[in-house]
Amino acid sequence: MTSPVCSPTRAGMLTGIHPLRTGSGPETDGTLDVNLANFGNYFQKEGYKTGLFGKWHNSPSPNQAPNSNTINQYGFDRFVGFYAGAVDYFSKGSTGWFHDGKLVENELDYATDLTSKYAIEFMDVNKNNPFLCYVPFQAVHGPHVVKEELLKRVPYEIMSKVKNLKPYDYYRRTVINLPEWRKYNAEKYNDDSWNNKPDKLTKEEMAMLYSAVITSFDDNVGLILDYLKKNNLIDNTIVLFFSDNGGTAYAGNNAPFRGAKHSMFDGGIHSAAAMMIPKTVLSYTKKEVPEMCGYLDVFPTLAELTNSKQKLPTNLDGISLVNLIKGTAKPQTNRYYYWVWRDHDVLRSDQWKLFRYYDKVELYDMVNDIAETTDVSAKNPEIVRQMLNQIAVESKKTGVANIHLPLNIKSAKAKAKHKIIAIEVTSEDDLKKQTIEVIKKNFTILPDYYFEYDIKVDPKSELSYCYFSPIRRESSMFNDNMGVDVNGKLVQSPTVFDNNWKRISVGLGAYSPSNIGDLGLTCKFKRPGKTTIYLDNICIKNLKGKVIYEFFEDDTENVKITSKQARLVNL
Repeated sequence: MTSPVCSPTRAGMLTGIHPLRTGSGPETDGTLDVNLANFGNYFQKEGYKTGLFGKWHNSPSPNQAPNSNTINQYGFDRFVGFYAGAVDYFSKGSTGWFHDGKLVENELDYATDLTSKYAIEFMDVNKNNPFLCYVPFQAVHGPHVVKEELLKRVPYEIMSKVKNLKPYDYYRRTVINLPEWRKYNAEKYNDDSWNNKPDKLTKEEMAMLYSAVITSFDDNVGLILDYLKKNNLIDNTIVLFFSDNGGTAYAGNNAPFRGAKHSMFDGGIHSAAAMMIPKTVLSYTKKEVPEMCGYLDVFPTLAELTNSKQKLPTNLDGISLVNLIKGTAKPQTNRYYYWVWRDHDVLRSDQWKLFRYYDKVELYDMVNDIAETTDVSAKNPEIVRQMLNQIAVESKKTGVANIHLPLNIKSAKAKAKHKIIAIEVTSEDDLKKQTIEVIKKNFTILPDYYFEYDIKVDPKSELSYCYFSPIRRESSMFNDNMGVDVNGKLVQSPTVFDNNWKRISVGLGAYSPSNIGDLGLTCKFKRPGKTTIYLDNICIKNLKGKVIYEFFEDDTENVKITSKQARLVNL
């Protein structure tokens, strides 16, 4: 089991703690607490030399966020790689390529080759000492930039489907589709043509490039294993291999599972995994472990396999899999994995998997229906009841403020102050949903945060509904699938307006650890008209009731209101 995206998986693997409890998920780009125990600093204290080669994506890049922690501070003696979710495989734009804490601007060799090169170099320097070598390749993550010679090795059945095969340089440029990366490459290579908007690749061309990236990845994993064999280290080294999430829908193939990356079906979270354990460590192991296990279990498993002297932290969510691997474990009857993703949360056991939405549940039998083709909730009401009880327990453990469920808080009565925001909205012929940016303010969401505000609407309004919300990618974060108030109703539900102030409280945990820059009003008219909407006490709190961000206070003029339709008024 993994997360459906990379950063939470990496954070959970490193620490053995659910990423919702460390502010590292369920979305990407979180910052892992440098003071937390992770397998880097843990094995460093055990006397191991520790190295990390490739992708980190668990804290900001020092060249973009001054004073941020380096990989070395997390417990890795040697680091070569990058901090971001992805880089150009050649230029390393735009977050850069690092050797320990130093940004290296001119190392333009192919990233997959460099990753294995430095991992092997590290192992060779430390081959007479205990070492931990963590090798998170960027491959097979996009952009699917390839070396020209790799295209010659794409299997015929894939290559033959590409019509009008283009020159290598065309593909090299086309896959770099982010404007900031193209700008970086234009400067790097002193070639303004990089700034041209790239053409769109066909599915067949994407499959070709994906195949080439996989070939390179396979080559470089092979180089690492070959090194261990040739240097007589294979019989004294534990090797673990797995992916941080499922393949992408546009290029990957996750059969027999349903779904892909960014999905909570097993195609997004069920990874192929393999472990090589020397007989000097365990004289006997099972060939296959059919029981559910996952990324949270890596740290405690490695600690037990290596007979570590230190005690593990007491707050881990993962467990050691050693007894499962040996075949001596008792049957799992109370093992669960829990996820939050967008408008639902999910609980999985060895047999059952429950999806919980604001207005329904789905249940799948993972023993007899691994492809999740048939919802069996109606046929198994007792199982649904048990899983609902357990998902409530697991959700509470993580401390997440779910966006698709009513918060378990005591909502205070709305009470307007003297200075409030008034927003005038109008609709003539177009009755579509409209969103107006009202406040500009940067803030970061953590899993236990929720959004709260007071609202009043003119009772003569022709509105079907209106609500205030953080804006993400130019759209309201709340919609017809998520944004549930404490009364259990979506804030987008049709509303009766009575000229009274109402307090709205909605969880934001599904979007942790996103950075948000705008807040806006979303509304929809039943018929053409205009009205005035009043807002006050806009803030973000955590589930303990502490105010984390207050977007304006009664006694200050320090409000950046961005809409001409909005103004500050006195009650």
